[in-house]
Amino acid sequence: MTFQASPGAARVLAALRFGLLALACLWLAHDAVFAAEHGLGAGFNEAMSAGGHDGYWPIFSTVVVIAVTLLGLWSAVRIGRLAAAGRGPSDRGGRSALAGPAKGGRPARSYRQDLRALWLPLLALTATAFTVQENIEHIAGHRHLIGLGALAGPEYPLALPAIALVTLVAAALGALVRWRIAVLEARVAGRLHLGRPRGHEASRPAERWVDVASILAHSRFLTRPDAGRAPPRLA
Repeated sequence: MTFQASPGAARVLAALRFGLLALACLWLAHDAVFAAEHGLGAGFNEAMSAGGHDGYWPIFSTVVVIAVTLLGLWSAVRIGRLAAAGRGPSDRGGRSALAGPAKGGRPARSYRQDLRALWLPLLALTATAFTVQENIEHIAGHRHLIGLGALAGPEYPLALPAIALVTLVAAALGALVRWRIAVLEARVAGRLHLGRPRGHEASRPAERWVDVASILAHSRFLTRPDAGRAPPRLA
């Protein structure tokens, strides 16, 4: 079973998926930055407590984990349905899940193009969200702003490289899923196209061709040398 979404709904779903991926990157990048600066274990916990994360970070982490899990399940179901819809009788022998599109259908963009299109916006959004978050925490806990120092200042000298690495890995996975869905959609579209009659797809000829055929048939009947068998004689 497949579901068709309107262009507007498809854009909303794409924005929602991107937002969930950005939240996951913010969560992972934040912990990666603190782990890079303070290590794991007691130092990490002390730094998180000093930054005022005890009040909301566990709840935020739980929400992100649930959201990312639901997104992963949705992607898996979507890929499974598209794979089943695009699998023909000749593919029952077991085609690789990462094989290219079937003949007659190809995705609009390659995996590298999807990766480039996803990573840069994801990096920019995650870095901006991390900067805003750290400035809010510094205002609440220390009564001052650190501005762009949240990305490369003395408190977080490894913030920008950590965010770049986390978003690159997340974009690579997200682009792989998006590219795979595009491949399967192209395969399904290709099979539907191959199943349609080629040339003129109308189920009945135009009315003028019916008149032309009748005229030609009548002319052939009048001009043929042998008109056929004569009617039987009456006894």
